[in-house]
Amino acid sequence: MKRKQKIIIGTSIAVLIVVFGLLFFYFDGQKAVSAKSEEIVVEISGSTSTVINQLDQAGLIKNKTVADIYAKLHKHDLIANVYVLNKNMDLKTILKILEGDKNYISTAKITILDGNTIPECASQVAKALDIEVDTTNLNDEQILAAKTQKVLEKWADKEYLQTLVDKYWFLDQCILGNEIMFPLEGYLGPETYVITSKKTTIEDVTEMMLDQMDKNLSAIKDKIAEFKINGNSVTVHQFLSLASVVQCEASGKKEDQAKIAGVFMHRLEINMRLGSDVTVNYANQIKTVAVTYNHLEVDSKYNTYKYDGLPIGPISTVSNEILDSCLNYQKTDDLFFFALKDGTVIFSKTYDEHQQVVKENKWY
Repeated sequence: MKRKQKIIIGTSIAVLIVVFGLLFFYFDGQKAVSAKSEEIVVEISGSTSTVINQLDQAGLIKNKTVADIYAKLHKHDLIANVYVLNKNMDLKTILKILEGDKNYISTAKITILDGNTIPECASQVAKALDIEVDTTNLNDEQILAAKTQKVLEKWADKEYLQTLVDKYWFLDQCILGNEIMFPLEGYLGPETYVITSKKTTIEDVTEMMLDQMDKNLSAIKDKIAEFKINGNSVTVHQFLSLASVVQCEASGKKEDQAKIAGVFMHRLEINMRLGSDVTVNYANQIKTVAVTYNHLEVDSKYNTYKYDGLPIGPISTVSNEILDSCLNYQKTDDLFFFALKDGTVIFSKTYDEHQQVVKENKWY
């Protein structure tokens, strides 16, 4: 009898240990991942299980198994959005916030598109940041222009730029040259950047964009080092100059992008000028399809009708897709191309062929 009692007592204790262990595991797994404050911006969407995965990947969940169980036991109507959460929040708090708490929804974003120029990037930054300017007698458009000018001034400050050259491996002294129109042109990574604080500065955003470009370029650093034009290695600056021209010329299919890059490489290899309209537009700081002879006369090292080789610097932001298209350009005998209104590109080997294509298909 005593032996039976001992077994029952022992079994009960074991069960209690297991139960308390499971309870500890369950409640401990719901706790915050850190006692320290660290804001994390996370975009959530999809089903509850998908959201749990997104939170886990963002480092906001202490125990994913517990989170999955908790989410099944407690119904939450999660609303897709971009949230500013914190690593010191427990699971219950996070899921409650994700029901659409406006206090934690990030609304300030800076979207830098493929092919944007520095003035366009500066305007986007100016819209999102709290930049102090004298607004006396200014309308909204003039206030934005004044803020944009502040951004451009910072991005032209050579003392500040030198600190960036010292920090980022892909920036070098050539961006500080007197004939460079905008030193950071081509070096800001196209992306949507979420602003999490009203105290965010121009410098903060600049580094966010350069960090993104660092990520983009580091992934292909060795390939750029192996890239050659006429048997000669190129700098990152030269490679981005080429890529940005392709970016602005090739808005269609990826195969066209690689072939357009091939046309420009072919021209460079036979010492023929690039003759790219988009470089003329950049030199004139305009955007037009109908480039005129007057436009072509602009005396600028960006004008590839007037000067041999690559433009003196990049002329826009560059997407990862274009970087890849340039690294893997399609070798071709073609020297000319013409884009139709629908984006279709017609390639030609001779100038006469090209002129005939333009005559038959000109749409502007």
